[in-house]
Amino acid sequence: MDRLQERERTGFRLLVFGNGSVRTIPMQGERWVLGRSDDCTITLRDPTVSRRHLLLERAGDTFRFRDLGGSNPVMLDGSPRTEGVLEVGQTLLIGLSRITLEQRNAPAQIVAASGATVVLSREVIDDELQPPTAGNTYLAAARRVLERIEWTFADLGDLSDAAEPLVELAINLTGRRRGVLARLHAEDGVEILATLDAMGPCDEIRLPEQILRDARQLGRPNLVTTQDRDRVVDRLVVPLGTGPDGVLVLEEPMHEAPSGQDLLRLGRVLGKVIWHRLQEAQERLRLRDEVQRLRFHGTTPHQALLASTRLHEVRQRARELANTERVVLFVGEPGTEREELAHFMHVEGTRAKGPFVTVSLASLDENSHEGELFGQADYAGAIRAAQGGTLFLDDVDRLSPALQERLMKSLQGSDNQATASTRLLLASSKAPADEQEQWAASLRERVMLYTLAIPPLRSDARDVLALAELFLSDLGPARDGSPRLLSERTKRILTCYDWPDNVRELRRVLEIAASRAGKQPISPRHLPDNLAEPSPQPASPEIATLEQVEAEHIREVLQRVGGNRAKAAQVLGIAASTLYEKLKRYSIEE
Repeated sequence: MDRLQERERTGFRLLVFGNGSVRTIPMQGERWVLGRSDDCTITLRDPTVSRRHLLLERAGDTFRFRDLGGSNPVMLDGSPRTEGVLEVGQTLLIGLSRITLEQRNAPAQIVAASGATVVLSREVIDDELQPPTAGNTYLAAARRVLERIEWTFADLGDLSDAAEPLVELAINLTGRRRGVLARLHAEDGVEILATLDAMGPCDEIRLPEQILRDARQLGRPNLVTTQDRDRVVDRLVVPLGTGPDGVLVLEEPMHEAPSGQDLLRLGRVLGKVIWHRLQEAQERLRLRDEVQRLRFHGTTPHQALLASTRLHEVRQRARELANTERVVLFVGEPGTEREELAHFMHVEGTRAKGPFVTVSLASLDENSHEGELFGQADYAGAIRAAQGGTLFLDDVDRLSPALQERLMKSLQGSDNQATASTRLLLASSKAPADEQEQWAASLRERVMLYTLAIPPLRSDARDVLALAELFLSDLGPARDGSPRLLSERTKRILTCYDWPDNVRELRRVLEIAASRAGKQPISPRHLPDNLAEPSPQPASPEIATLEQVEAEHIREVLQRVGGNRAKAAQVLGIAASTLYEKLKRYSIEE
């Protein structure tokens, strides 16, 4: 039990109701685009939803939404809104899709009982004992239901979303008050999937080592009474899988709760159903994650990287380093394709099947950096979440040098062996040499040879127009079905603008302009006020030719030497005959 793992929690999740199903989406990140397009962060299979319909952004525990100009209005609890704050429990209606923000409850605390546990009694299933013909009708009916049950699972945020209702079902059927559902790993490792405590949040659920050890050895349901310290506890222990690979522990029976052989038979059927549903849910999650990894190819960010001429060199270098374990630092101004290039390296490398976890340190309070990376009470941390995949830290220079040192040690395995298989990619607005005091020595040494500079958007006007056309195509056609177009004056404004926030600002400007333009081509009046049409440049003075400059110089030299050709040829550094030919060619009179 010393290797008991804490279950990762995201704190918030979205419930998406539509098309006869429910999807559970953990809120990991800071920005989500909802719409019908396949490369939206959250894709809604709803024909009444536009390709890019809603933007949802998170700052701490506050979630703000903005309508991106969808064909149908966004309704917040029945009222039309173009933007606002989505509170826990509120509902957004987008077309026919209903979206609710939910905050997850903290799990009951599991305590690994280290003291001696005395087994007072135990009862296991007796397969040779014939069940009574006139048994408890409730238990018989429950077994029949479980044996024939067919559930339709919605899309899940993680495996705990499937485990929680299964524990609740088990508690209700067996008349218990508390329960734990866990997976068993090799070498006595235990992973808690779900807990439920109906007796109060202050009580602890204790899992004695002997109970888990006996569950592994018996491999079948058993009723066991133990004395833990000064407390007698009755438990129903149901091993799961063939290994067994999991265990269900239910305790604190209510008055007149089922017991004996009937309860054990019910527990056996219940265990089969629960393990089958967990296996099915895990496979669905695996397929979903695989689809998520493949979705990057062919998406707008992927196409934007391939279409960019200014990113050609950094893209090639990123592809070369994709299959290495080097810590790579992307240096670029805010709003450049730092995260997109990191994701490109992830999908091009050998870790493409693992998770890609992004942490934007600039959007977090400095005091929360340690907990976000290394975990805290109810959260395992981003490093563990990225195990087997890639961890991308944006604005890594915001991390204190002490945490940078700890990060390097943890990835080398000295702090936590589980993090040694995590690939680290970093991004910053400045290279380490620019501000030495903000970088730990170990991190600076690792990235000095593997720093990739990202040119700003203003460095190549061709990228501005190429990305503009790509982003407009991603927004989908206008309401009448016509394609979104840029006028020639608009193109001139876009290419002359400085783009201080780079690609991020370009996308935001086009989203606003497309919303204002409707079905009309985007003209300068649809652009934000800070993008003004450049004033015409004054005509530049005529530039003299080389012959004109030479002739004027010869006249000036002759004038200064009093018309003496020999002396003028000497000053000019040419032969007298050459000077005579130039005087004749340029019609210079002495």
